[in-house]
Amino acid sequence: MVLNKQGYSFRHTGFTLVELITVIILISVLSVSVFSRFSGTSGFAEYTYQARLISALRNMQTRAMHDNRDGYCFKINLDTSTTPAFGPPVLTYAPVGDKDDTCGDDIDFSNPDYLTTNATEMSEEDVSLSTQPSFNFIDFDDLGRPTDDSADCSATCKITLTGESTVSVCIESEGYIHACE
Repeated sequence: MVLNKQGYSFRHTGFTLVELITVIILISVLSVSVFSRFSGTSGFAEYTYQARLISALRNMQTRAMHDNRDGYCFKINLDTSTTPAFGPPVLTYAPVGDKDDTCGDDIDFSNPDYLTTNATEMSEEDVSLSTQPSFNFIDFDDLGRPTDDSADCSATCKITLTGESTVSVCIESEGYIHACE
């Protein structure tokens, strides 16, 4: 028992106002941070594919600038069908590799995730892929510019990913690859 100077006992019967405000603030902060964990992935898949596509395009562009052997293609194929996907035809650029394989129209789904999607990944997330102007691949020359035989990128080539959100990747004529509107 605690006594004051007059000899009377104190009774603690509740929380102070500061303690109540502190608890309310802590609960608010926790609820905001936990809500994002339970809100699902709606709208986020498009941004993930956008970042992966930018990474794949820049990776292939860098390969093209570092390897100037004739006959090799440095391209990312784009499948705009009902099962959209993107990725290079192969990653075999060894000195004795088959040059024709690097120019194929298929996507090698065994490539690493940062360069390609798997065959059904985007369709399972209800994300579609479209291009403007219409093209099926982007190829790069030894200066990192998109080549004219894959698409007319004299202004800007645009790849749009659509799901719950819509995001785009732009490839400028001089080779600048970026997220755009």
